[in-house]
Amino acid sequence: MLDVSLNGAKVMSPASMNQGDQLAVSLRLPDQTATMNVDATVRWGNRHTFGLEFIALSQRAETRLRKFLSRVSSPQT
Repeated sequence: MLDVSLNGAKVMSPASMNQGDQLAVSLRLPDQTATMNVDATVRWGNRHTFGLEFIALSQRAETRLRKFLSRVSSPQT
C-alpha cells in the first residue's frame, strides 16, 4: 500500500487489476495487530499500481482508520 485515506488506497501489487474489479482487501495498519476486512473497487490503474475505492467500511474499521490517519497526519513533536 502506497497511500491510504478514508475513501480508498493506492496499491502496488504483482497482480494486474482492471478498472471495475471488485476486491475483498485485508489491511493491517501499523501498531495494530488485528486486520481490517474491506470491500473495494478498482477505480484506476496502470500495470501494477492501482487505486481502490473502499465500498463497505464497517464503523469499527472506519474508527480504526480515522485514528491511524490522525496519528500519521499530526505533526510530530
